[in-house]
Amino acid sequence: MLLQRLVQYADSSDDVDPPFYARKPVRWLLDITGDGSPAGALTDTAQPKEPGRKFGVPRAVPAVTRTVGVAPALAVDTVEYVFGWVDEAAKPDRVAKQRAAFRELTKDWAAAEPDGPAAAVDAFYRDGHDQTFEPPEGWKRSDLVAFRVDGELACAAESAIRYWATVAGGRKGSGQSGLCLVCGQDKPLLKTIPLQVPQRWLPGATQGASLVSINASVHGYELQKFLGNTPICLDCGLKFMSAFTTLLSSERHSTTLSGQNARLAWWVVGGSIFDPMGPLDQPNETDIQDLLAGPATGERGDLDENSTYCSVTVGGNVARVMVRDWVELPVPRIKENIRQWFDDHEIVDQWTGEVTRIRLVQLARAAGRWQRGRGGGAGSWAQFGSSGEDRPAGIYNALLRSALLRQPLPPKLLTHVINRIRQDGRLDPARVGLIRLALRRHPSLTKAERERLTPTLNLDNPTPAYLSGRIFAVLDELQRTVSHAAKQPLNTTFAEKYFGRAITNPQAVLVAGERTAVAWLRRLRGPLKRPTWANAYQRRLDDLYAQLPQIPSGAVLAEKANFILGYHQQRAAMQAERTAAAAAKKSTDLPPTLDEVAPETEGAAV
Repeated sequence: MLLQRLVQYADSSDDVDPPFYARKPVRWLLDITGDGSPAGALTDTAQPKEPGRKFGVPRAVPAVTRTVGVAPALAVDTVEYVFGWVDEAAKPDRVAKQRAAFRELTKDWAAAEPDGPAAAVDAFYRDGHDQTFEPPEGWKRSDLVAFRVDGELACAAESAIRYWATVAGGRKGSGQSGLCLVCGQDKPLLKTIPLQVPQRWLPGATQGASLVSINASVHGYELQKFLGNTPICLDCGLKFMSAFTTLLSSERHSTTLSGQNARLAWWVVGGSIFDPMGPLDQPNETDIQDLLAGPATGERGDLDENSTYCSVTVGGNVARVMVRDWVELPVPRIKENIRQWFDDHEIVDQWTGEVTRIRLVQLARAAGRWQRGRGGGAGSWAQFGSSGEDRPAGIYNALLRSALLRQPLPPKLLTHVINRIRQDGRLDPARVGLIRLALRRHPSLTKAERERLTPTLNLDNPTPAYLSGRIFAVLDELQRTVSHAAKQPLNTTFAEKYFGRAITNPQAVLVAGERTAVAWLRRLRGPLKRPTWANAYQRRLDDLYAQLPQIPSGAVLAEKANFILGYHQQRAAMQAERTAAAAAKKSTDLPPTLDEVAPETEGAAV
């Protein structure tokens, strides 16, 4: 089905290269006139300081997989084929054969297609103009040279595309016809797949690779190599390899993250213009609201109903393509799964008090190690693929699969995130969003338990661990308020000192915190003369302790997660109360926002 969907994409997209063409960096442009005369010196297009153009400008050029034989391409090839130049590593006899083969192919092209640029290229060789060019400084034997006739790339002409398809098809065809596994029609079959995916699009590969490859008899059914037992017609083989390479090389249809050892490509067949990766990784609030409002408005897109979302995750192993994941779902179902994804991970921001949705890549980033800034500077997440990032392998693709297929998160991810919070002392909306997502997607969770896990503070959530987290947040803010009122900066806050311990054993911390809170409250009422603030915290603590019949003395994984969720949401609720009161010019019994707990870059420390 993967190959069939790639063929469908090739048939419907204008982005796919012509048959037996591939995008390669062309370093040198050889300009000639219509009569074959040189129109100037070679043009060097290499731009060493520009990404993607170090070895020349990528262009769609004739290409087939070459083994040890001499096999020229049409109107563009290496300097050995075009000029016959030899360096110390080359074999002069072989280079002479390559140049002769390129010249012969050009003559045959001119005879078959006399009205196109072929006549000019043939005249260039016939009149001996190729002998007038000297190797420029910095040339390499692997550099590609392309002919331009009167300013137009010769290999891009319709006559070149048409003729090259017959030449390359003859080289790669098996000479037999049969039933193609992809299209189900009786057509001429391939001996081998004619194109390869460049190494740079396959993380882990050390050379280009074909999507289907049986080069040794021990790898094939009944000890047959090539495509003897995997019949694929010439047309389908060209289409799915061109489409596959086009998708992997497209910034709009593929993505990869350093250290994740995989590349993802996605596309939609059937006519729908919906891009599922847009709301997931580049969220636009208007687009998200339209997506979420779809079921309520009753809109029904006929194109969506008949369209299919496809994605493939691949890696490389030497010269083999490894398909790590394949997804194929109707577009309406993908939309519904993405709506549920937002419902499951959105979380209140502790500083703005607003519910926020986190980019998929940011969720993956937050699963790694947090690095504090030096000298009080802003911190940052460890980069993908860096040493000591402590980020689960394949986390991005695991989250993407969860989003698109509405699946639970990997079992170990919740444990990993909680451990990172304890070690880093770092809690922000992305990490809390991961925790809420993992809890809501736990397979054994009942509907009532799932609905209890709201993005904002749930005053009706009686879970002991959740209530414990809320109490811990009030205690921490109480200490900060006392310090702020006394104008005595804290070296270590209550949360910084006890948060990691409270996650695993709330009882030990909260019992001690309750005793310490008495002294904090007495100080606010007495020397600091803030009885209103003291009463505000006293009421919140009394109410929370009253709801908690017994403080948990130990915590299993779900309880640890609920503790963190309660802590985060209680902090956000108190901040939102202040913000709302200030906006309405009304008073609140809580103290104003404290300067020393202003947000850090990308979130806040606990």
